[in-house]
Amino acid sequence: MAERLETDVAVIGAGPAGIAIGLELARAGHRVILLESGGTHFDAEVQRLGDTAGKDPHHVEPALATRRQVGGASNIWGGRCVPFDPIDFEPRPIVGDARWPLDYEEIAPYLQRACEWCRCGDAAFDAGQLPELIGRSIVPGFTDGEVRASALERWSLPTNFGRVYRRALERSPSLRLRTGLTCTEIVPKAGSCEGGRRVEHLEARSKDGRRSQIKAARYVVAAGGLESTRLLFSSTRHDPDGIGNHSGHLGRWYMAHVEARVGRVRFSTPPQQTIYDHERDRDGVYVRRRFTFSAEAQRELGLPNAAIWLVNPEIADASHGNGILSFVYLMLISPLGRYFVAEGIRQAHTKSSRPTTVRAHLRNVARDIGPASAFAAAFGYRRFLKRGRKVPGFFVPSAANAYPLLYHGEHLPHWQSYVEPSRERDAMGMPRLRTHLHFSDEDVGSVRRAHELLDRSLREQGLGEVEMLHDDVEGAVREQLFGGYHQAGTTRMSAQAGDGVVDANLAVHGFEDLFVASSSTFPTSSQANSTFMLIAFSIRLADRLAGELSRRRQAPVGIAA
Repeated sequence: MAERLETDVAVIGAGPAGIAIGLELARAGHRVILLESGGTHFDAEVQRLGDTAGKDPHHVEPALATRRQVGGASNIWGGRCVPFDPIDFEPRPIVGDARWPLDYEEIAPYLQRACEWCRCGDAAFDAGQLPELIGRSIVPGFTDGEVRASALERWSLPTNFGRVYRRALERSPSLRLRTGLTCTEIVPKAGSCEGGRRVEHLEARSKDGRRSQIKAARYVVAAGGLESTRLLFSSTRHDPDGIGNHSGHLGRWYMAHVEARVGRVRFSTPPQQTIYDHERDRDGVYVRRRFTFSAEAQRELGLPNAAIWLVNPEIADASHGNGILSFVYLMLISPLGRYFVAEGIRQAHTKSSRPTTVRAHLRNVARDIGPASAFAAAFGYRRFLKRGRKVPGFFVPSAANAYPLLYHGEHLPHWQSYVEPSRERDAMGMPRLRTHLHFSDEDVGSVRRAHELLDRSLREQGLGEVEMLHDDVEGAVREQLFGGYHQAGTTRMSAQAGDGVVDANLAVHGFEDLFVASSSTFPTSSQANSTFMLIAFSIRLADRLAGELSRRRQAPVGIAA
């Protein structure tokens, strides 16, 4: 006999989006059941439920990018908070028929509340908005034009939503957190209803096979990009191709980001005046400057939205000759390495494009034993022992004033980039997804064009130059194409049902009570990580649902709301 639960709102997934929606609604006085497949601690068996089928050479293992646990991916993220830009919401030839069904102005009012949830300070993402940063730039004398150097990223504590909001989840009288319960199917009511389709209930299972049915007035799928898509694909009782697949867009338009290191900047300004590291605003929040490209330049040149920032040399390559970098490398490859950073980050930083040896790194440390020891003590305290805000990372200054560059750009939407259900099933009987992450020539070529634009801007201002590190830049980019940490597009938002899966309010087209709160709803991927913007959309959805539920309570008996 299945356990039966009833509530006002059922939220599937207790990651940042689910927790924000659940607590916002509970604070407004509405009853919420928050379902989480995992528990408060990591469970490898539960995590394996999210494994994908087959091998996609461009895609990360889901276990390195997702976490089936209270707090979701915030258990393993670094805390970078960056909003999308107004141009992302504009129709642009470069993104084809991808169209946001709302304007930037409709989501902008929610950015400050998203900052409060992430605990990353004020929603000020330009150095010109902060008196303490005005008058300085990455290098002295740089003037914003086609290339801008005033854009900021903000850093969370980093905020682990499961830990930071655990007490609020436990103490809320209106919210029930049910862990160890995996939603396996959304069951719609048979036939159609006046005004739109509705959900009958959710089917859920625990590891030991116990079944639960959850009935609510509203249902929100907030299970992450791939898992939200998979649940819709798996709900085939009345929809053979999956809920939301009415026009064939479910699973299509899969986007990550284009990330590559193919250039190095060499500034001609005094090295000691280069801002290569994090800064702090008046509230102590860590911020960092990036090179970005103006909306006018993007429109005129047909460039994807992108950001470029200064990074350390590849730490795994001992030829850098730096004792601090070698110390970090040795720490990360040690048995203790997995305790310092998330596994995905650890693996990324311990890969080398050139042969390397532990002995070579030990020589670097021995040669710089003083600076390496001082760094270990200072950084260890600021990152792991200091109360409050933790320093997000470290950067080593360059005496030559030359820094490698990291390009982090928009992945353009492509029909041939998609996910699909496979014949392989997980322990709950749900079909595993197979990913087909595709990057086009335009994705690749834009990397060179962005570096050339930055080079031109620096040369024209007499501040330096950008040199490419490879003769075959496009080939080098293709070797580095890899994604799946940021999952967008597979439940695309659209104005018309024939163009996507959900509408501007995140309701599945044709349903009046089923919503998807996931970055998978984003029609384009921007230059920004997806978590921060997803939280803004989640708060907007929570406000809408709270209003609908309040009106429903106030409606006279016999009148549907």
